[in-house]
Amino acid sequence: MSNTSLADLQPGDGVTRTLGAGGPTMELKVTGVTSEHILCGPWTFSRRNGAEIDEDLGWGEQQTGSYIVPHTS
Repeated sequence: MSNTSLADLQPGDGVTRTLGAGGPTMELKVTGVTSEHILCGPWTFSRRNGAEIDEDLGWGEQQTGSYIVPHTS
């Protein structure tokens, strides 16, 4: 099944992580979800907007260095 929304993602689904604005990409698999977060191995992303959340780097929904988008096929 194709997912087109962050809210629809489930463990095992694929996403593309983009570093910076238009930077390099990497393919990741969703390993867990909560009501607020999408987990991809060691990385945590916002379920609301796909922004990477990393407290050590000061990244969150408002300011981040990477984001994910669901695979559409």
